[in-house]
Amino acid sequence: MAKKVSVILVNYNGMSHLDACISSVLKQSYTNFEVIFVDNNSSDGSLDYARSKFSNLIFVVNDKNLGYAGGINAGLAYATGEYIAPLNIDTEVAPNWLDAMVAFLDENPQVGAVMPKVLLFDDRTKINALGLNIHITGLGFCRSLGKGDTNSVIPERVPGVSGCSYLIRRQLLEQMGGAPGWCFMGNDDVIVSWLLRLMGYEIYCLPESIVFHKYSLKMDPEKLFRLEKNRQTLLLSTLKPLTLLACLPILLAIEFLTVVYSLAKGRSYIRAKFDALASLWRERSDIKQRRDQYQSLRKVSDLTLFRRLNWNLDWTQLWGIR
Repeated sequence: MAKKVSVILVNYNGMSHLDACISSVLKQSYTNFEVIFVDNNSSDGSLDYARSKFSNLIFVVNDKNLGYAGGINAGLAYATGEYIAPLNIDTEVAPNWLDAMVAFLDENPQVGAVMPKVLLFDDRTKINALGLNIHITGLGFCRSLGKGDTNSVIPERVPGVSGCSYLIRRQLLEQMGGAPGWCFMGNDDVIVSWLLRLMGYEIYCLPESIVFHKYSLKMDPEKLFRLEKNRQTLLLSTLKPLTLLACLPILLAIEFLTVVYSLAKGRSYIRAKFDALASLWRERSDIKQRRDQYQSLRKVSDLTLFRRLNWNLDWTQLWGIR
């Protein structure tokens, strides 16, 4: 029997995206799935609209904005599928979006998660992401961003999944404690991918499955704060002390680059960068607990983990240029 998929849509004031996204999901050729609509305390009427137009969805209503990862966890509590498919609300999916991903997980037990080819919504000949490149310092970059679509359907092993859309085995997501709700926003996809790697699982991008995404490469002080805080928390929570010591030169080099970036962007970015560093000390007890949790998942060494990640930086994405 075909395994059941729980599609989780996290909405926060996403009125303009609902029709394209939900309508496309409901037109899937794969039939054994449910759609869980998680609302993060929207104020634009999108929840009422979704309830009135798409009444067959499962609705989960949060009394505050839990962020994307927190929203996924709220939906996970109501999910009944063996596979979980988080999906950004600002997307449109092709009719065969689920088919190829489900089949690949069914046939490859060593694969923990897969993701589709993600094309730009407004220029569907160009790529948003063919997976995620993850630098050993925790920085994540869209693979092949802005390049022309070659129409290849060959599966590719990739360092990580993009949070825009992926399919993950429910048991693995639950083993890692769910999506990283502690990060609120930013780097949740890097963290999920990193933990799957730590658990010894592979990750693939399947170009046969297609999603169109309203992607924007932009930065603001709040996003910089979250990305830096979450990145550094991930490193402190998962890498062994000797690894951190051995990687100190490259870690310091990345710190220098992010400080230079902040100086170039202005005072609010400088404050965000140093607030992120200060938060590591304020939240040291939480990081210790998280470290104990994540170390219990470990099945591979840090060296094996690094062999599945990237050593090169994507400078254009790092500086917000496309």
